[in-house]
Amino acid sequence: MELLKSIFSDTISVFTIMNPLSVGVIMLTLLDETVTKQEIKATAFKATKGTFVAMVVVFLIGQYIFKFLGISPDGLRVFGGIILLIMAVNMVQGHGKTVNHSTKEREAAEAREDISIVPLAIPITVGPGLATTLLNMSVAATTWQSYVSGISAIVICCIASYLILQRMPYIKEKLGVNGLRVFNRVMGLIVGSLAAQMILSGISKFL
Repeated sequence: MELLKSIFSDTISVFTIMNPLSVGVIMLTLLDETVTKQEIKATAFKATKGTFVAMVVVFLIGQYIFKFLGISPDGLRVFGGIILLIMAVNMVQGHGKTVNHSTKEREAAEAREDISIVPLAIPITVGPGLATTLLNMSVAATTWQSYVSGISAIVICCIASYLILQRMPYIKEKLGVNGLRVFNRVMGLIVGSLAAQMILSGISKFL
């Protein structure tokens, strides 16, 4: 029961910060208007594979990198919380995932034939916010249950992300621009709450 609760909690945290609907909107803007459904599915599948590999690597080796550098887990929680708080403010204001990619990266992506790995998987999906969350989960993982929970959350979120990305034209048509903005703002509130909790946790343990 405790493992299921942990998986559910980790999944909500990771999925909220992944925000696949915002990623899907960016994907459609980067792809050509004449793109077919099969090409969208292929892009979504390849991007999801890249995202999964990146997330697993960050989660499994994150704590060892910070131990090697001598960085305090509490310091990571505070700084990570600040990053997530910035993301949350942007999301609540309707700016989407602007924190995760620059104008130059967007222009470079539009000139590329394949946008699935760069910039769609990295850095749009696995950007500073998601990487920080995974690092925080990695540092907090002290038992095998923690690792099972983290990996399970990554798998669940990647499957959900793929299903959303491949159906993005249909979802965008049904929700409309206003519907996507409302969803993005709701996600922003959740991310902001996670950020505040992370910051408070880091400060309290440090003190």
